[in-house]
Amino acid sequence: MVFALQQDDWAAASVTGGDYATDWHAHDCAMLLLPRQGRMLCALEGVRRPSVIRPGEALLVAPGVGHRTRAADAAHRHIVLYARPARLAAWLPPRGWRLGALPPRMLPLLAYRDAVPEGSARAGLAERLLLEEACGNAPAPVPAQHGAALAQAVADHLRARLHEAQALDDLAARFGISRRQLTRLFRRHIGASIADHLGELRAREAARRIAAGQGVLAAAHAVGLASPSHLARLFRRHLGHAPAASRSGAR
Repeated sequence: MVFALQQDDWAAASVTGGDYATDWHAHDCAMLLLPRQGRMLCALEGVRRPSVIRPGEALLVAPGVGHRTRAADAAHRHIVLYARPARLAAWLPPRGWRLGALPPRMLPLLAYRDAVPEGSARAGLAERLLLEEACGNAPAPVPAQHGAALAQAVADHLRARLHEAQALDDLAARFGISRRQLTRLFRRHIGASIADHLGELRAREAARRIAAGQGVLAAAHAVGLASPSHLARLFRRHLGHAPAASRSGAR
């Protein structure tokens, strides 16, 4: 079965659900697969074993190459971009497919896309910008770069969701790796534990809000903290002063 792009220059879709699976098919265009939560499995014609794709990675499948994909985890979401082959010339491999770590410039766009409502104008804009970045930036296939890209993807996810609880088990499931691997990669490439990094992000964002005139309690709630006392502890640890000192003219 061949799916056609028809008259459009590009298209995008966001797919959610652990029951996601396709039959063997091909496209008349290039397909760029971007897992956002959980792992994916992609079987490709001529390849004995399915490829495992994780958040922070991307798989490009050239036009006419048979493949089938499915979710490998119960918590699953991915974005897929379709474009004319000429648009993704930097990605197109001679063997018909390419798996690699995402270019760093795509990571903030993906974090933004994750944070906006499905089907919104902002989601469509983010998808268009992702395609434009992909057109000029090929993936990095080096394993060490994958670890750095994955850690940065986690950091971008945290920054975009300061107001949400961030349990390690939930993060590990979202990015398709074990809790131990998640914490190890994050510390190696970001230079801090997830808890410390998140705490500093929350303290700095709350400080920005307080300096702009927001109250301490409101700033604490805006970054996902239940009480000013918790915020005060983060301020002392990461900024070296109390929240009130962030007010304009207080220091």
